Amino acid sequence: MRGPRLSILTFGALLAGTVAASGCAKRTPLSPKELAKVKTEAGVAPLRVYTERKLIALYTESATDESFNVDRTITEESDKVVDKQVTTRNTAGLILDIDELNGKPLLFVTFDASCKARECAYQFVETEDQRYRLVVLPDREGYDDPRVYRSCVWKKRRMKPGKLASLAEANEVYLVKKNNGKILTMKLEVKKVTSDRTQTRTRRNRGID
Repeated sequence: MRGPRLSILTFGALLAGTVAASGCAKRTPLSPKELAKVKTEAGVAPLRVYTERKLIALYTESATDESFNVDRTITEESDKVVDKQVTTRNTAGLILDIDELNGKPLLFVTFDASCKARECAYQFVETEDQRYRLVVLPDREGYDDPRVYRSCVWKKRRMKPGKLASLAEANEVYLVKKNNGKILTMKLEVKKVTSDRTQTRTRRNRGID
């Protein structure tokens, strides 16, 4: 009975040691420093980015079928089609291109493998605090301008363009202003693994004769 139990404990210890050595991935906001390092060493193609919260965009068809009837009362009916596009916190995005908007770096990001051009990408601009925030949603032919929500479809979570902190800022970004004055936006994040390797050198004291 001792043998199998010892093996299980040994395997568990080895597994724990492996996990500790490899480190764990933590989500952090994408910064210009990290982006510059990635561009220099590997290019942006291998990098995956994520939104800090669920991003929901509603696209309503521009043309709708309408009917008008009069029978003692006036009845107006219309059929509308709304496409709901959801990007979760775990939806991996790819930076397709980098440009500028009013002197600030602008990232074109796709969260859909079928989108490979700037025209269908989301745009995130660098703000004064060196974070990348949602500034433009892609247009869709035959649809009105999209409505965008943070986390859930609720009027108090609908994001609209506005200044983050100061009127002197170069660009407006999509944001929600809460009643307590707090401002919610949609930032880009990355998964970062920090692995600290430690080498231990052992020296045995010889004692004193």
